[in-house]
Amino acid sequence: MKTKITEMLGIQYPILCGGLFGLSESGLVSSVCNAGGLAFLSSNHLGSKEALREQIKQTKKLTVRPFGVNISLLAESKANRTYDYIDAIIDENIPVVETAGNNPTEFIKLLKSKKIRVIHKAITAKHAVKAEEAGADAVILVGYSAGGHPGMEEVGLFVSLSETVRAVKIPVIAAGGIYTGAGMASAFMMGAEAVLMGTAFMAAKESFLHDNIKERIIQSRSTDTIVLFKSVRNAFRCLKNNEAERILALERNNTPKDELFAHQKAYDAKKAYLSGDADNHLIPVGQAIGLIDKVLSCEELILNMMGGYEKSIKRLERMEGGYSGNTASM
Repeated sequence: MKTKITEMLGIQYPILCGGLFGLSESGLVSSVCNAGGLAFLSSNHLGSKEALREQIKQTKKLTVRPFGVNISLLAESKANRTYDYIDAIIDENIPVVETAGNNPTEFIKLLKSKKIRVIHKAITAKHAVKAEEAGADAVILVGYSAGGHPGMEEVGLFVSLSETVRAVKIPVIAAGGIYTGAGMASAFMMGAEAVLMGTAFMAAKESFLHDNIKERIIQSRSTDTIVLFKSVRNAFRCLKNNEAERILALERNNTPKDELFAHQKAYDAKKAYLSGDADNHLIPVGQAIGLIDKVLSCEELILNMMGGYEKSIKRLERMEGGYSGNTASM
């Protein structure tokens, strides 16, 4: 399958795995890439240039296919080591970087001067336009149903996607609530050149997320997520559990911003993922959890996506043929 994104990145399928904070390390990333997609190593939870370099080297041992690195530019990132991470990215000849959060302009210029592709995550068409003006090669358009940080605007993916495709000339990658081939086909019909998934790959066999939490995801519905930290304008969608309800209660009781931010800074994603406790840690997931009913390997997940995509396209072709036939007989 060829799209502007598969051609740009040299991959088989237009399916990407975002840089999942605390989770996207060599095992998961290489599995997605070996299955024909592309995944991004998460850098900010690693804490140092040396740790990122080690993850890059480990990934290269596990796959000969291209992969990228995610750099979070969010204000709450525990350590601002962006230039250190970029040094490792350049030294290790990483072909593509996913940026997310604040204004990426200065980093885009630096990376592109080294012939590295940059894909920026955007929440709205306005943000996508700014990323294009800054030199981004593509944008990931994140709908409000996404896990983690879906923005404050509360706009559904398909409305925002249509608006964004109209507003920019660079390729748009759709993200937020996509788990099926039908969802992928819908995004492509609206002008997307690829899809990006997070929650789907969290629950994959190769993910080191504890089996207890994977099982909780499988048993959950789309309504079993909650958005926190809106009171400090840093919306965060996660599993609706005891810890999430506790923090939401703090927000409703007008807890000072500094105290709420302290909860964010104290959050240890990797510890939460390995704990097996699905009730007392924040677990970022999107509304796509309502569609996940089994644990699949990355290869099975991607092949299922492609199979569902092809079925959806054939269904549309049958509908079009039937409609044309009826018109001709009138």
